[in-house]
Amino acid sequence: MIGWRGCAFGAGLALVSGTATAQVAGDNTSPVQRAEIAVGVFRHGANFHPLGSRLSFDLPELPPGYVYDGMEEDGTTDVQIVYRSRPLRVLLKPRLTGKLQVNTDGRTSFASLGAEWRQHFLRNRIYVQGGIGVTVIDGYRFTPDPFQPGLSPGEAQRRYAIYIRRTSFGSTILFNPNASIGIRLDRKWAVELAWEHYSHRQLFSEQNPGIDNLGIRLVHRFGR
Repeated sequence: MIGWRGCAFGAGLALVSGTATAQVAGDNTSPVQRAEIAVGVFRHGANFHPLGSRLSFDLPELPPGYVYDGMEEDGTTDVQIVYRSRPLRVLLKPRLTGKLQVNTDGRTSFASLGAEWRQHFLRNRIYVQGGIGVTVIDGYRFTPDPFQPGLSPGEAQRRYAIYIRRTSFGSTILFNPNASIGIRLDRKWAVELAWEHYSHRQLFSEQNPGIDNLGIRLVHRFGR
């Protein structure tokens, strides 16, 4: 016959086992608290800015050899690599973020450092995220003027090729407000629809076309 001590021991073991099982099950949907790495593909110059009113989908087509100011690089493709730290315990728990966004057509590329904040919904299966960063570009502050008097035909042609393909951002240092919506696939993987904006708000010069990029990222969480 099992005495009261055996019954108590059995009940305690069952409680601990049940609690551990619940914790393991709950961890499948718990917010991610580890560092992450992500790889994405973006449309460079998507002409979409959710915080403003300038949408240029309906601009008339220009003759060959002409381009709208600030849209010289639109329609090309970027590849982006992102590293995010685990959430800090200050300032609403941001993740420190480093991004490298490289254009595949030889246009402007971006390297950024910043912070991102995340909020989970629907039992942590979906999250929204917003952030801000500081960016250094490898492109042009101002493209060379192909119409400057006295240029040789060869130099004028070289400058004009740059003029119609590269954007004058007005600064080599830009700001990077960004936002994304993520869907968690499992404990380690998620996919994000993301928006990245780069401009300097005319803080460094009057020239400030800015650029918006839309893309998709695959996110991997480090750790077990």
